Amino acid sequence: MIKKSRLTIVRERGVLQIAVAFSPPPEEGHSPEFYLDKKSGEPTGVVCELGKVMAKDLGVRPKFVDIPWPGHMQALLSDKVDLLMSYTNTPVRAIELEFAGPLLPSKAVMIVSKDNQIKQKEELNKQNKRIGIWHGSSIIDAVHAHFPLATISEHADPTAEVKAGKLDGCVVDAVTKIFMGKNPELSLLRDKNDKIEVLAQEWGHPAVKCGDQIFLNWINNWLNYHKNQGTINYWCNRWWQSWMVD
Repeated sequence: MIKKSRLTIVRERGVLQIAVAFSPPPEEGHSPEFYLDKKSGEPTGVVCELGKVMAKDLGVRPKFVDIPWPGHMQALLSDKVDLLMSYTNTPVRAIELEFAGPLLPSKAVMIVSKDNQIKQKEELNKQNKRIGIWHGSSIIDAVHAHFPLATISEHADPTAEVKAGKLDGCVVDAVTKIFMGKNPELSLLRDKNDKIEVLAQEWGHPAVKCGDQIFLNWINNWLNYHKNQGTINYWCNRWWQSWMVD
């Protein structure tokens, strides 16, 4: 158990610091997780909007700290931020982090180049195939399980590597309709019923430093309250899913 809960520190400071990794807006094909509004310049996206709700409930103001995605866990452990709003729980991460209940759903899917003529995922499970994922992605175990014979590597932008012909495919977990419309040379692997092939289903959870049971309990109470109020359903299901490819 830590000496002083982050909940107390946040309320005394008057600021809730939340890790983000700002990307261009979803109108340009990017995930609507965290970005700057094109008109106002204000932080928005599902993580930022829910972060604003949480900060208001705590009686503090939100501060969104822009950190490259692979550095989010270390930022929390080193007290650069107070909270990871939506972070996928894995057994390794849970050694150092406490995860609250599930918040944001995602599905791991495979993007390939249409030029490759790859139709089934089995075609990628070969020793000469190269599959990419994002740096620091939690889906690496699922990718290895589905494609044990392929070469798996991490990239700053695996979709760009597929387009350049350097990868045979890449596994990502938030593909928008606009992204696919802007990249007609790419396609999503589908099953025999023409449904998108889902390699893994994951959830993003609020995460705090290990041992902070007071803050964790408060966040779980916050989640339950806003699920009942419909706030979580609106942002994490209706709004978020409205952007996603189907």
